[in-house]
Order: sequence, then C-alpha cells, then structure tokens
Amino acid sequence: MSVVDNQNPAVPQGPDASTQPPVEATQSDEAMPSARSSAAPVLAEGELTFAEMFELAEKQAKERKKANKAQGRAAPGGRSNDAQSGERELTPGHVIQARVVGFSHDSVLLDVGAKAEGVISKAELLDEEGNLTIKEGEKVEVRVLTVDGDTIKLGKVLAHQSAKNKEAVRQAFDLGIPIEGKVSGVNKGGLDVVVNGLRAFCPASQMDLRHVADANVFLNQKLAFKIVEYKDGGRNIVVSRKAILQEEAKKNAVEVLAKLEVGQVLRGKVTTLKDYGAFIDLGGVEGLVHVSEVSHGRVLKPGDVLKLGEEIPVKILAIDDKKDGGKKISLTIKGLEEDPWAKAAATLKEGVKVTGRVQRIQPFGAFVELLPGVDGLIHVSNMSTDRVRDPRQVLKEGDEVEATVVSLDFEKRRIGLSLVKTPQELANELGTGSVHEGTIDRIESFGLFVKIPSGARGLVPISETGTQRGADLKKEFQPGQTVKVTVLEVDQSNGKIRLSIKAAADAEERAEFSSYIGKSATASGFGTLGDLLAKYKKK
Repeated sequence: MSVVDNQNPAVPQGPDASTQPPVEATQSDEAMPSARSSAAPVLAEGELTFAEMFELAEKQAKERKKANKAQGRAAPGGRSNDAQSGERELTPGHVIQARVVGFSHDSVLLDVGAKAEGVISKAELLDEEGNLTIKEGEKVEVRVLTVDGDTIKLGKVLAHQSAKNKEAVRQAFDLGIPIEGKVSGVNKGGLDVVVNGLRAFCPASQMDLRHVADANVFLNQKLAFKIVEYKDGGRNIVVSRKAILQEEAKKNAVEVLAKLEVGQVLRGKVTTLKDYGAFIDLGGVEGLVHVSEVSHGRVLKPGDVLKLGEEIPVKILAIDDKKDGGKKISLTIKGLEEDPWAKAAATLKEGVKVTGRVQRIQPFGAFVELLPGVDGLIHVSNMSTDRVRDPRQVLKEGDEVEATVVSLDFEKRRIGLSLVKTPQELANELGTGSVHEGTIDRIESFGLFVKIPSGARGLVPISETGTQRGADLKKEFQPGQTVKVTVLEVDQSNGKIRLSIKAAADAEERAEFSSYIGKSATASGFGTLGDLLAKYKKK
C-alpha cells in the first residue's frame, strides 16, 4: 500500500491525477503495520526509560489520530477510517493477538488494533534459554492487563491458557500426528506430561513397548507422543508413547526381518527379563533367548547373568511363523561359546578322580557339575557301600565332593560317578592269600558272592565252598551268613576277585596245628611225627 501524504491527502499526485480516483486509506490489520512502523521506529537499546517510552507511545498515538482524521477527510463521503473499521475494544483479562512493532531496552511495543500501542516486558517473552526470539512484524499472544487512557499494559499468556497452544494440540489429535512432550512427574498410574504447555497424562502401560519397572528413568525427558484423547477443551488430555514406538517398530520390522537368517550372529539389546528367558531387541524386532540357551552352565534365572539395556552377541537358532502373522525368533547365547563337552571328552577317562559341586538332587541320585555345562550323575547305588534309600541322607545341594568316573557316554552326554571305591580299587587293596571275614551277598548254582568289610565283592566258586560235589548251595548256606574266605586271585583289569571258603578253613586248620606243635615242643620235646599226630587227633 502506498503511504498517503498527511498534509494534503486529497490532492492527486502525478501527471494523470485528474483521471485517477482519490486514494482511500483504511485502518485494517493489513494496512496498519506499514503506517505504524513508520510511526513507531525500533528504539535503540538503552535510549528510553520505561516512563519515556509511555510518553513516546502517547505522542505517537496523537500523531496517528491526526493522520487518521486527515485520511478520513480524503475518504468518500468524508467518513473517517475509525468509523469505517472501528477500533478494537480491549478488556482487561482478554487474550488477544498483537503484532510486534518496536523494542526498547526492557520492553516490547505491540500493535493491538487500538489508538495506542500495548507494552509488555521483554522478560515475559523470553524462551526457556532466556533468549528473545520474536521479531518485528511477528504476531504474539498476550493478555490485556490494564487499559488506562492511552496506556495499555500487556502480560504473558500462560501456556495452558493459550488458545494457540490448545488449537495446536487439538489439531495433532485430529490428524493423529506426533507431538513433543516433556515428562514432568511420575505417579502410581502413569506419568504427567507437558504438551505445548498443556498438562497431559500418559498411562504407565503406554510409556513403552514393554513394562517399565521404574518410570522415573523418563523424568524430565522430551519425547514424542501421540494424542489419544482430547476432551473438555484441552483440560483432559491422554497421550501415548507406545503408539509411536509401535508404528516405528512395524516400519523397521519389515526391513529387519528381510535381512535375518538362521545361523546369523548379530548384536542385540536386552529389553525384558523373565524367569523363562530374555527378550532381545535386534533393531526393530525382538527375539527370545530361552533360559536354557543363556549359558552352558546351569542358569536358574536370566537376570542372574544378564542386565536390562545390556548389548550382547546372539545367534539365530530359528525363525518361525506365528498364528497372528508375525515371526517368532529363537536366539542363543551359549551357541557362541565353545562346547564344554568337547573339553570333557579330552580330559575325562573312566577311573579318574574328579571334584565338583552338587547342583541338584533327584530320588535316583545327585547331579554334580564337573565343568560349566558338564554334569555327572552319582547314582544312589554308588553313594555308599550300604543301602541308601534317599540321596539326601548322604548329600545336599552345594556340597563339594570327590568322586570316581565309572562310565562315560559322550554321544548321549552322560557321565557316571561314584563315591565308593571302584571294584578295581578295592581289588587292588587286597593281597593274594589274605584271609577275610565276609557276608554272603548272593547265592547262585555256580557259587557264592561274598562281600567283605572293605566293600569289595568276590566269588567263591562251588568247588571252593568245601561242600561235596553236587551239593545244593542254597541248602548249605544262607544269605547274610558270615564266612571266612581266602583271596585266591585278583584281576586288576576288571576288579574281579576269586575267593575260597575251603582254603580259608585249611589255612585255619594249619594255623591251629602249627600252634599246637609249638606248645607240645615246649612242654616235652618233639617226639615222633606219629606221636604228635596221634596227640593232635585226641585233642
């Protein structure tokens, strides 16, 4: 718009003035900025005091009034601009839009659509960092504080009272677009969030894709939210961060899944820990490491080994389809470690002594951890030379034990252990020709199995029982009967022991005879052999 000459507004300008209509000036919002900009130039910092600024504002208002009257005379019918457009009626407490027209060292001048400019302190328009970011010509939302003649004092509109802020939030709700919010507090049900200066509520279940144990981790963070409920003119607002994360996850999942393959090794972040396993974020999709796949060693709970937020390497075991159309991704951590059974195969042999800790006890025996991920079983029959009905009578979980390896099956991953000495060990402790008192353990047609106090078991063949040929051993002997036996032979390779009742009886008879000979010689000399035998038989 061209500026009209205040001195002679009705006089046409230029060579074609006689043919052009007179210029009509208005006081609309579109026309006023240029006129007011000329009437209210930017003041240099530190030029005016606050009182001088008000005096200047009054002076400028009077000048504009004169200019308006002059423009009114030039308007058709002699009607003034004020009469045509009307001035805005300002009432204390009302929130209005005003345009910045000037600055002083501590205040900002605003065009409020009235005769005089409004004035607001700079301090009320500073941002969170203490900077004044508004510029001349920019519109701001302010509240009318007082109207005293040509003096209009303005104040800051609180964020939650701002119609502009409410409208922005409402539009975000209508369009379903994300909006930034700052978490300002935590309560039992969820979190308090400030969105565009308005208070909103985010339920705890809507703060993340999975349950958050401690919501305080989000306190004072600025995050993206989706408005899921907007009621009562902005007084009741509910937001969700989970909705944003779910949308992002869906987009990322398609790309990530296309790149995943069974056997692939990649890094992931621990997002959730359960007793049955750990969920790992692979960059948009999650996989599960079952508790049995956390380590080769025994793990009761994944939380004993892993931590939330920890980044770990994992290997994909399987990718299966779910009923809902998604994918189930099974992961392993122990699959990246060396197989401990390979080490066990290189170090363990039958007959060697090993030490370990009792991990768990079952009715049939106790499992002992020999290496991380390698357990051996002490069967109840190998816990003592005496009969054991309950393994807990001998061992308890956590006990450190020394045992002997009695069997190995690496293909089935089984190791047999024993707390008692092996037959080889027991056999090696026995000397050939030694005499022992034992108990008949079992009676067979071919002989007797006898258990001696050391725990060793040997066989007394029927020919060594001292019975007549063809005798029924079950009639001659009883299980549990005590007998004296002599060790005839020991096979150190397999621990088999050959015993003899007959030899033990002969040895005992010889010992008695030798004893008698010694006593008789001392009393009356040796005599003849026939005399000695006769005397011995009479005895």
